[in-house]
Amino acid sequence: MKTITCRQMGGMCDEAISGNTPDEIMMTGMKHVEVAHPDMAASIKAMPKDDPKMVEWSQTFMKTWAETPDNQ
Repeated sequence: MKTITCRQMGGMCDEAISGNTPDEIMMTGMKHVEVAHPDMAASIKAMPKDDPKMVEWSQTFMKTWAETPDNQ
């Protein structure tokens, strides 16, 4: 299991988001954004997955995931 903050995922706060896979962290992170940052969630949902900003976010997230050590 790894823990990444909302801010590390491009968000606005330091809420810790944990998961066993990148997909799990993304799903949990989106749930957090929907509750804590609804305007940001709406912008994310409106953006096509192949939008250059989303592609760049995904690449950055996967790099962050790879560099984040497993929880001890």
